[in-house]
Amino acid sequence: METPPPPPPPPQQHFLFVTSPMQGHINPARRLAARVMAANPDARVTFSTSVSGHRRMFPSLASPDDEAVDAAGVLHVPFSDGFDDGFSSATHGAGTYRARASAAGCETLSAVVSRLAARGWPVTRVVYTFLVPWVPDVARAHGVPAALFWIQPAAVFAVYYHYFHGHDAALAACANGVDPGAAACLPGLPPLKPDALPSAVSITSPEHRHYLLLDLLRDLFLSLDEHKPMVLVNTFDALEPDALRAMPQFEVAAVGPVLPDDASFPSSADLLHRQDAKVPCMEWLDTKPARSVVYVSFGSVLSMSKRQEEEMRRGLEATGRPYLWVARTAADGGASPDPDPDPDSSSAGAGGLRGLLVEWCDQVRVLSHPAVGCFVTHCGWNSALESVTRGVPMVAVPQWTDQPTVAWLVEARMGAGARARVDGEGLVERGELRRCVEAVMGGGEAIRARCDRWRELAREAVATGGTSERNLRAFSSAAAVVMSPPATSRHRDCCDNCASQHLSSDVR
Repeated sequence: METPPPPPPPPQQHFLFVTSPMQGHINPARRLAARVMAANPDARVTFSTSVSGHRRMFPSLASPDDEAVDAAGVLHVPFSDGFDDGFSSATHGAGTYRARASAAGCETLSAVVSRLAARGWPVTRVVYTFLVPWVPDVARAHGVPAALFWIQPAAVFAVYYHYFHGHDAALAACANGVDPGAAACLPGLPPLKPDALPSAVSITSPEHRHYLLLDLLRDLFLSLDEHKPMVLVNTFDALEPDALRAMPQFEVAAVGPVLPDDASFPSSADLLHRQDAKVPCMEWLDTKPARSVVYVSFGSVLSMSKRQEEEMRRGLEATGRPYLWVARTAADGGASPDPDPDPDSSSAGAGGLRGLLVEWCDQVRVLSHPAVGCFVTHCGWNSALESVTRGVPMVAVPQWTDQPTVAWLVEARMGAGARARVDGEGLVERGELRRCVEAVMGGGEAIRARCDRWRELAREAVATGGTSERNLRAFSSAAAVVMSPPATSRHRDCCDNCASQHLSSDVR
C-alpha cells in the first residue's frame, strides 16, 4: 500500500493593509504593517491606500499609481477610490463620496489582490482601517479573512458599537442635552458625560456637515455584524481593560501603542512634510532648559479660526514660558497665526519673544526632547499616544470625532494632563489656556510621576512578552488560511459589477 503524499505546505503568509488616504490613518497602519513584518520576517507585507494618498507619500514616482517599496521593505500598491486627485466635500459634494469610493475601491482593490496572486503572492490576510468599510467584501470575494485595525481608543469603538445597537437615541440625547452632569451608561463602560462622548453620536440630521462620518461608521458596523472580523486596537490593556472587554461579540486584541520606536522608524508618513523645509526647531529646543517648553500642535485636519489663533497666542505669551507652535499654512488648508497683529504686544518675530512658529516638525523627535515640558494638543489618538510614550503631560483641547473621549482618557483615566474648557462659542480663551499650562507644568511632581508611570506601562505592553506584543505576535504568526469564496454574499459580485452599478464613466 502506497503512502499518501504529504499535504502541500501552507501558502506564505501575505498581509495586505488597506487604509484611507488620511494621514492619521496611514501612519498607524504603516507602523503596524512594519511591526507585523518584524514579528514574522518570513511573511510578505503589502500596503494599499488610494492613489491620492500614495502619490503624496511617494511624490517622485514617474506615475502616481506606480508601486513603491519603503525602507522597512513593505510593498506599496495603490487602489483608486474614484478621487485620484483627492476628495473635497466643497468640490465634489459629501453625498457623492460613499457610493463612488465604495464602487471604485471595491473594483480596483480586487484587481490589486488578483495581480498579487498572479505573481505568486496570494494574499492570506487583509487588515483595514475604519473609513474603508467595503474592504471585507473584497476579502470575502477572494476567500481571504479580514481583520479591522481600530486606530482610535477601545472606548470609542465600544461607544459606536452600542450606538448602532440600540443606544443611538440615548447617546444623542446625552450628547446634545443641556445638563453637563448627565451621563451615558453603556454596558461594560463607566458612565460617560457629554463632553466625553465622540462627536459623531451627537449628529441627528443628514444636513450636518459631518454626517458622512456617521454614514461611514454605520456601514462599518453593518459590515462588522456580517463578517465578524478580528479587531486589533491601537491601545494597551493597562489603559483600557474594561473597554477592551465591553464587546464579547468580537475577538478584540490590544496591539498598541503602535508608534515609532524612535524618530528613525521607517514607516511614518507625514503627508504635510515638505522634504526641502528648513526646520530649526530641534536646534531651538537645544537652547532651552529641561521641561521648560510648551509644544503646541493641532494635527493635520482641522484649522483654527482667527479668533482662536489669537487667544492661543496671547495665552501662550501669558505663561511666560518658551513655546514651539506648529501651525498649518493656507496651502495645507489652514491659516498661519499672525505673528504680531498688535503693535503694542510684547511679542516679536516668528512666534514672539518666547515662541517659535513653524509649519512642520517631527513630532516624535520633539516630544522626545528633554526641553519639552507639556503638549497642548487637539487629542488626536496618535498624538496622545506619542505623548504618553514619551512621558509628556498634556493640555487637552479636543475638537471633534474621538478627541473628546481621548481628552477624558488623558484627564480622568490617566491623570496625565488638564482639559481646557471652552466658552459659549466653543473657544478656549487665553486665561483658560494659561491656567491649564500652569496646572501641568507648575503643579509639582505628581502629574510628572503619573506620566512617567504611564510611559512605563505603555513600553511594557509592546516590549517582548508584553500583552500587546504577545497579541501582535500571535496574529502575525497564525497559520495562513485561504478560504473558498462564498457563492453568495450581501455584496455578491461587488468586485465584478460595481463599476456598472455605481460609477459613471469618469472613474478609471
